Amino acid sequence: MKTDKSLELFERLLKVMPGANTRSVTHYEPFPIGIDHGRDCRVWDVDGNEYIDFVNNYTPLVHGHAHPRIVDAIANTAARGTAFPATTELQAELAERIVTRTPCIEQLRFTNSGSEAVLMAVRGARAYTGRDELVMPAGGYHGTWEQVALEAIEMPTEDEDEGDDGRSGIPRGIPDALVDLMHFVRYNDIDHLEELMAEHGDRVACIIMEPILGHSLQEGDPAFVRAALRLAHEHGAVLVIDEVVTGRLCVGGWTAQHDVKPDLTTLGKTIGGGLPVGAFGGSAEVMSVFDPRRSDCVPSHGTFNGNSLVMAAGCASLDLLDQPAIDRINEMGDAFAARMQTAVDVAGVDVRVVNVGSLLHAHSSDCWALHAACLEEGLFIAPRGSMNISTVMDEAVLDEAAGRWERALQRVKVAQATAV
Repeated sequence: MKTDKSLELFERLLKVMPGANTRSVTHYEPFPIGIDHGRDCRVWDVDGNEYIDFVNNYTPLVHGHAHPRIVDAIANTAARGTAFPATTELQAELAERIVTRTPCIEQLRFTNSGSEAVLMAVRGARAYTGRDELVMPAGGYHGTWEQVALEAIEMPTEDEDEGDDGRSGIPRGIPDALVDLMHFVRYNDIDHLEELMAEHGDRVACIIMEPILGHSLQEGDPAFVRAALRLAHEHGAVLVIDEVVTGRLCVGGWTAQHDVKPDLTTLGKTIGGGLPVGAFGGSAEVMSVFDPRRSDCVPSHGTFNGNSLVMAAGCASLDLLDQPAIDRINEMGDAFAARMQTAVDVAGVDVRVVNVGSLLHAHSSDCWALHAACLEEGLFIAPRGSMNISTVMDEAVLDEAAGRWERALQRVKVAQATAV
């Protein structure tokens, strides 16, 4: 595989960006490939190598690259102006679509990222309850905001050292004063959550969690999520569900699938048609803290909040992402994950493939070797092994991808044998 131009780009960027990088998750050794363009379910790097794209920019490109309806929506809107310091009909159009689709959202506000959506949801929860502290599962991911940027943390199991408070993975730059506001619960452990709330519940503003841990694709037990809702309300707190990734699994998201109604929900990724977007919403009562007509309102600022390009792209994206389209990619995800695992079993390598609908993850004892092998065979997957299905994929594409996956596994097998 040719990588000369990717190396040149890497060295060029090193002069102006630390580590030649402006998004940490995209870095891998010895240097990442540089992408030139994408179309449908494929991307091409700067050296001309072609890949079937299973990253889709970490899930927002649910309709692949440069979908004609989304491109047209952006182009037509751009000709009329990109952003205004005012309300627009496009804001109403996208907000109405989301509220109609999502039973737990009565009112919402837009942001420019999922990280901002989480920040504002937590701020709203604190304003509504008059409290400061948070409870969140260890090992989760809620973006880069410093109070939830704890994706590396893993709690000990109940059989492990109880003296480990789970803080060893907190990134540098997070003040100790903020860490003291957070309490980490073992995912799917109702007893542990009850213990935490019994001890801290009168100071907790919200419990915030993903219904599926995005970094590992561990699915939440609906009983655990319902227990979180019950315990939050029993202690005067609110439940925030982060559906930035899982909103693609059902028209109304994971919560609609499982008939759970949190107080606040964060959204992003697929609601923006591939452009920067976030949203947070919930009951009209809780969201009322953001009403600017109130003298004590919680301000929600952002120069590009609700900008016209994102609103237009989001409307086009959601119109394409109806329940039949979602069912189709979920079924494709189920079938392809099973096919991937069968290939793993035949190859006899240390890989385990899991999926929840259109979201997949290939767990490996050597994720870097697996990632490199996939690149060599023209499969674009995340370095950590996460993958997702887009609506522009079909059976022919997945047949082609399966062949590339099988060849990548053989590369891994040879590398493992050589290492021994």
